[in-house]
Amino acid sequence: MKKKIIRLTLILVMLAVTQGMMAQPDRVTIKFSGNVPNIKDFVTCYAAVADGETLLNTFAREVRKGSHKIKNSETVVDTKNGFASYDELSEDYGPMERYEMCYWNCANKQEKIVAINRLSLFGDVPDESYVVFYRYNNSTHVMTRIDAPFSRLIRPIDWTKPGRTSQKNIEYARTVGSEDANGWAPVYSLPRIGKNINVTIADGMVLPLAERQNYVYEWNGNGFTLKKTD
Repeated sequence: MKKKIIRLTLILVMLAVTQGMMAQPDRVTIKFSGNVPNIKDFVTCYAAVADGETLLNTFAREVRKGSHKIKNSETVVDTKNGFASYDELSEDYGPMERYEMCYWNCANKQEKIVAINRLSLFGDVPDESYVVFYRYNNSTHVMTRIDAPFSRLIRPIDWTKPGRTSQKNIEYARTVGSEDANGWAPVYSLPRIGKNINVTIADGMVLPLAERQNYVYEWNGNGFTLKKTD
C-alpha cells in the first residue's frame, strides 16, 4: 500500500510540473496584423486572458518593445525563430525568474504547437519550471490548451545511467518519496535555436553528473519524442 501511495504521489508531482501553472486559459484567440502572427502576438494575446500574474504581464509589456536590456531585466524577441523570453535579473546572481514562449510549425502545415514556460533560476541554472502547451489552428486563429505532447514523461529512475549509476542511487530513484520528488522533477528550457526542448533534473545534487542520464525532447512534427543525448 505504501508503494502505491508513493507511486501515485510521484505521478501527481510530475504531472503538476509538466502541465504547468494554475488558472491558465483553455482557449486563446490570437489577434494580429499582416498575413501570419508572430511571437509578439502570441505573447501579448496569451497574457491578456491569462491569470494576471505580475511577471507574465511584465513579460508581455516588455516583449512589445522588442529585444532590450536594462538594469534589472533582459528581454529577447526573436520573431524569425518564433521565440521570446524575459529575465528578471539580480545584481549578484544574474537571472532569477524567466518567462519564455516559442512555437513550432506542425508537419501538417495547418497548426502550430505553442509552449509557455515559467522558470526559477539560480544564476543561469534553472531549478524549477512550469510549462503549458497549446495547439494553434492557422485557420481559426485560436490556440487550445493540450496535454504536454510528449511521447512520455520522465520518471526519477530515468535519470539513472546503466553501468554508471551506483546501486544505492538506483534504489533511491526507484523508491523516492514525495518529500524528495521535487528534486527529481524535469526542468524544461524552450529552444531559441533548433527545435528540441532541453530537459534537466531539478536538483543536480541528488544524482552526480557522472551517474546521470541526459535527455532532450526531440521535435517530431507534431509533438516531442524523449531521446537520450549520451
